[in-house]
Parts: sequence; structure tokens; C-alpha cells
Amino acid sequence: MNIKGAFFDIDGTLISHKDGSVPEDTRRALGMLQERGIRIFTSTGRHILEFPQLPVNDIAFDGYVLLNGQLCLNHRREVLSGSPIEEYDINQVLPLFEERKLPIAFVEKDRLYINRIDERVIEAQKAISSELPPLGEYRKGEPVYLVNVFSEREKAYEVLARMPHCKLTWWTEYGTDIIAQSGGKAMGMKQMLRFHGIRSEEIIAFGDGENDADMMEFAGIGVAMGNGEDLVKRRADYVTDDVDAGGILHALKHYGIL
Repeated sequence: MNIKGAFFDIDGTLISHKDGSVPEDTRRALGMLQERGIRIFTSTGRHILEFPQLPVNDIAFDGYVLLNGQLCLNHRREVLSGSPIEEYDINQVLPLFEERKLPIAFVEKDRLYINRIDERVIEAQKAISSELPPLGEYRKGEPVYLVNVFSEREKAYEVLARMPHCKLTWWTEYGTDIIAQSGGKAMGMKQMLRFHGIRSEEIIAFGDGENDADMMEFAGIGVAMGNGEDLVKRRADYVTDDVDAGGILHALKHYGIL
């Protein structure tokens, strides 16, 4: 199979949840891919603003699919495409944000912030080895690309009910991402592939969470990490080993890519 691009989720795929690092065999695999002329991309719920605190910041990605596909950047971290949430939906959820009873974060192109911090937020950020988001206020009319709700599922769906043009996907037991109905990692990947002239059947994608399910089906080869959730494993073409057990390198060798 002629693979020209590889997309990687970050948390639990490139970064180990055990020690918060990128395993050496994973780094080696990424370098080997680029040596063979295969482009490497992120496909993550993360914002580029978070990268300086992540151990993947020094990796020379060829492009970045961020915020579950809502924002795409080139290798110089310049915007290629974006799909913000409709302003109507933001105005509908804004009273909850300003009420501050439920922890809600807004993510813009150049800013991410939260209305309050509680134990659930602390645990969620600890689970992905990240700092707490700063407290902030919404500036009317500013495009929002993603909304984080830190709650159990029932309350998250109550928030979603206020946002008719959106959908949600879970990235941890502690919270969810709400994005535009037309969005998702696969949609962002499609924009990136158009820019690079690569077809979906010419890529391999790696992920571990529920928000990776659509890219498992979109990619020519979808690989779920051994430490991944059952949903993403069911959608994948192949289930590899855990991130800490050489899962990425194993899958690339399994398919003869390396």
C-alpha cells in the first residue's frame, strides 16, 4: 500500500498516560516515516497554544489538525482552514458559561479559557498531564471553535440541547468536546489532505479515544492503540499494542510501511 501521510492523536497515542512522555520507539518511528517521504500530522482535540507544554512540541509535524478538526494549521503553524461554532449556538450556551455553576471552557483561534475550576476540571487536566486553563470572559462576536464541558454525560447533553448546530464527543470520563455538527477529525483531515494533494486511502491514522472513531473510518488504514477505548477499536482496521509497548512502530511494521 502506498502510504503518503500518517495522522496521530496525541494523548494516549503519541504521549503515554503513564509518564507523560513520547516513547523513544515512537519518536524513532516518526523520524523514519519522514525519512521515507511520508508526511506526519497531528489529529487532536488539543489547541496549538497547549503545545509548548507538551513533549511533542519539538516534533517537526507537516501539519496540525486541531480542536477535533475545527482548526488546521500548516507546518509553520499558520491557519489553513477553520470551522467555528455558529454564533447562535454560542449565544445559547453563554448564560450557562456566565452563570459559572458548570465548568465550561471556550476555545478560540488564539485563546482558550474557562469560567470556573472545580475538582472535575483538575482531574481531567491531570489525566492528560496538562495545566489548568486560565479563567476568562467571552468577548462578544469572537469565533469559538470548540466548547469543553466538564460534567457527567447527562449534564453535557443538556448543554448540547441548547446548541442545535453542534455535536459532542467524549475525550475523557471527566468531560466532552462540543463542536460544529459538520466538524470532526475526519473533516479536518480532509482539509489537510486537499492542501497536500493526498487521498484518504493513502493515509494511516492512529488513535485511542472516542473522538478518534471517525478518523478510523476515514483513513485508508485506521489503527487503534491497545490502550484505546472499545468504540475506537471496533471502528479500526487494526488494533496494535499500547503506546508504552511500541504500538505505533509495531503497526507500521505490520503493514510494511517501515
